Amino acid sequence: MFTKNFTVDKILKGKIQIKQLKKGFRYGFDAVFLAAFVNGYLKKLKKKKISLADVGSGVGTISLIIAYLNDKIKITAIENNDIYLEIANENILRNNFQKKINLMQGDIFNIDNDLMNRFDIVVTNPPFYDQQQKKSENELDNYAKRIINYESWIENSVKLLKDKGIIFLIIPTQLLEKSLKFLGTKTGSFKIFPIWPNQKKSSKRLILIAKKGGASPTELMFGVRLLNNKGKVTKKARTFSNNGIFNFL
Repeated sequence: MFTKNFTVDKILKGKIQIKQLKKGFRYGFDAVFLAAFVNGYLKKLKKKKISLADVGSGVGTISLIIAYLNDKIKITAIENNDIYLEIANENILRNNFQKKINLMQGDIFNIDNDLMNRFDIVVTNPPFYDQQQKKSENELDNYAKRIINYESWIENSVKLLKDKGIIFLIIPTQLLEKSLKFLGTKTGSFKIFPIWPNQKKSSKRLILIAKKGGASPTELMFGVRLLNNKGKVTKKARTFSNNGIFNFL
């Protein structure tokens, strides 16, 4: 692959470097916020060793942020696209996370039996465009965003969890009802964290947290605005992005 087709970008105030395609799917606040939530949860967790699966890991953004802030964690980054796998491997080496992140070529629609009931945490930023929405001219962009079978993606992600394990998702708000339906047969204790573009617009994204076998009441959390009334990133959103951790508990 030619160097001119890529950029190397810095996140967490330059503490992590991420190589990614210049054109096509590139990481955004979704990946950073989701990783920050997981890091907030891990900070409060008393377990010394954690196993985590990053489903549909792409170039590794979420895995890298979690690995940076957690010493005693073993991450399995699962991706099915050869190009993303190659870039993710470079990113793992570039940031020296070989001992924390195991990159695995795998298909969530046909998961390996050895992965089932194995992880304390599953984190996923699933594709969210349906088949009827307009396609991008970039095939890798379509691959990263266009859903094939959302129900199977969610159900198989839950199968990776140990009993009482936690799944973290970031999804468009319009997928909340469908997500709760698919998750409801195996998980519970839902926490819903809305993300608003600004104080005038409704939520477009949310983070959904569920526990395998959980039975606590659903909790609607306080949420966060991305932009203030001047169109600038809010202090809270900037803090999450810069530090890679959100203490929501």
